[in-house]
Amino acid sequence: MFSPGRIVPILFPATLGALLATLPAPASPLTITAGSDWAPWEHSLEIEQGGVFDFSRYVTADAPAGRQGPLIATPDGHFAFAEAPARRVRLWGVNLCFGALYLEKDEADRLADRLARSGYNTVRFHHYDGLLVRRGGKSWELDPQKLDQLDYLFAAMKKRGLAINIDLFSTRGFHPDEITGFGIDAAKKGRRMKFIFKGLVHISEPAFQSWARFARNLLSHKNPYTGLTWAEDPALIGICPVNEDSPYARVAREPDLRPRYEKAFAAWRSRPENRKDIPADETGPQREAAFNRFIFEESIRSDARMAAFLRSLGTRALITGSNHRAAQGLTYVREHYDYVDNHQYWDHPQFPKTSWQLPFAYHQGSAITGFADSATPPSDASAGGAWVPLGIAPTRVAGKPFVMTEFNYVRPNRHRAEGGVIMPALAGLQDWDALYNFEYAMTREDALRGGIGNPFSLACDPVGLIADRLSALLFLRGDIAPARNLVAYAVQPDEAFANRNQPFPDTFRRLGLVTRIASRTGSPSDVLAATRANAVITGDMQTAPGTPGRSFFSVMPGLAHNLQRAGILPAGSVNADATRYRSDTGEIELHTDTGTMKVVAPRAELFVLPSSARLEGKHATVRNGDTFATLSVISLDDLPLAQTRRLLVAHLTDALPSGMRFSGEDRTLMETWGKLPHLAHRGSASLDLILPDGDWHAWTVDATGKRVREHPVARTASGAWKLDVSTVTPDGVQFVYELVR
Repeated sequence: MFSPGRIVPILFPATLGALLATLPAPASPLTITAGSDWAPWEHSLEIEQGGVFDFSRYVTADAPAGRQGPLIATPDGHFAFAEAPARRVRLWGVNLCFGALYLEKDEADRLADRLARSGYNTVRFHHYDGLLVRRGGKSWELDPQKLDQLDYLFAAMKKRGLAINIDLFSTRGFHPDEITGFGIDAAKKGRRMKFIFKGLVHISEPAFQSWARFARNLLSHKNPYTGLTWAEDPALIGICPVNEDSPYARVAREPDLRPRYEKAFAAWRSRPENRKDIPADETGPQREAAFNRFIFEESIRSDARMAAFLRSLGTRALITGSNHRAAQGLTYVREHYDYVDNHQYWDHPQFPKTSWQLPFAYHQGSAITGFADSATPPSDASAGGAWVPLGIAPTRVAGKPFVMTEFNYVRPNRHRAEGGVIMPALAGLQDWDALYNFEYAMTREDALRGGIGNPFSLACDPVGLIADRLSALLFLRGDIAPARNLVAYAVQPDEAFANRNQPFPDTFRRLGLVTRIASRTGSPSDVLAATRANAVITGDMQTAPGTPGRSFFSVMPGLAHNLQRAGILPAGSVNADATRYRSDTGEIELHTDTGTMKVVAPRAELFVLPSSARLEGKHATVRNGDTFATLSVISLDDLPLAQTRRLLVAHLTDALPSGMRFSGEDRTLMETWGKLPHLAHRGSASLDLILPDGDWHAWTVDATGKRVREHPVARTASGAWKLDVSTVTPDGVQFVYELVR
């Protein structure tokens, strides 16, 4: 733009030419096409009965869901069934969204069978409410036909052992009369009104009543296919009253909300019992901290009212809330829930033009490489170091079950196969209780047959689908040992309320790669007494560094060193420059400098390998070729690898639809979805396997887990079995192998 005071230099042709020569060449579009690097993969959602992907035995043993009573939270902070309280329950499932929830009866049965075979013992019904509401009606008026479809799907899942988790508000709209009744301009509808409602329901009586009428109509009607109301059905294990509602975030983002919260805050402060706590010389920061605290405390009051209403309907399902974001202040809120739930994504799409419309932007970074401070948004490629799930690990409240009802390593990130190693490994290390991939599908067509057109749907992603099935197996069996120690963070008002979005310190978050971490409100002494933690971390920089016999540590940069010196972390578990981590169990090693990770457990060995990397476990040594890949060696008969008679080897690279187009080779801007078939990315690796004695044979398997052809596996002079794997060969395309003796 021209400015009168600005001097603009004149560039002569020679100068201009020299300047242009230094500029980077325009990016050349990249289109994924079949050739030497990409080859067609026959994608299928079905699972061969008895094949390597058939994990139904871990699910149907508890069928029908609720057979042993409702799910309960145990005193030690885990899940169990009411009629078998001594038996620990772990859950791994998927989200079904939008049209994927509204199926014909035979389709619902087929989907439920497939999910059970996949090893999923729970499913979250999410984004169902928008389609469930009667077209043109009030937000609590349910469409009978849609309700019947949802009822049947509920019954089909229950029959096969899949428990149900729901929220009671996510996407439904509102009649103009309702919006006006909320005191909001009726022109603000659709997506914007959804976000306003999430903050409004906590302070608006009309909004609460709207929410309550929907909840009553859904939970109190009798499901004709189970003979029970949803409220009284023990197969309904979890309820979030309002999805991703954290009011502190909504107040900051929605202009309609801040004035209403300010008005409620002023009224609350005017009460005699509260007025005495206001300093006579109150400063601006002090008032803002008081306002921040009010927002969190208002959430506690509102959540208690919602929970009481749900209990009045007869439900025994566990109740949670505030299932989004990692602010310290939310610890005060989450301590009141039956369990803590939180959401996180790796490489969630960004929208440079129009929200949820192509093109989509991605950073394409590895979730392992590099670290970022807590202020770095998770869309930033530098936020590695297992940011998902480590970024929300501090939000676990010590003594309560921890759940992720949404996570995803999003397609088309080229490293997303990492999720199949990172998620089960760290969820096991942290001793979490339930995880739900977002999502299996969001359309009927994708749920039944798969597709190409959604970045989150496992049904549209061959790599994500296989990775998540294997994750379910590893987690449900408890293959990864929980960390031996617990380090807790003492959340205190001065720190938590100074900023509504006050994060947990990065030095604390990183400890989750070594040991269990959690948080709790109170002084360090109170937290130590309540949690039996091995150490308590505080944001008070005056706290003396721990020495043997001391339990309190500050978040100073040398925290990991101080914990090692005190014997709380094993010596050498974190190196001097905080780039290499080894869990206190010894099973997990993650190197942020090289982008490698390995998990060496009795029944499974898992590896994340950049090009040309070599990693060694106890039973497997892996040498990768020139393409990023993950390698997994997993016992299929529940015996340790030292004794197994049947195992699976998964070699995951990448897969994208034919014709998917990006603006450049870096794949950071996706312009078109492409079409079928999916194309598998070329990759190769070599494995040396130390296996039990016997005559071992190997087969490639297809997307269903069915054997396709025998594959060479040979005994070497050292006694190891050598298995060379390639995704793209003249004989076909394969990601997975079955080995049997």
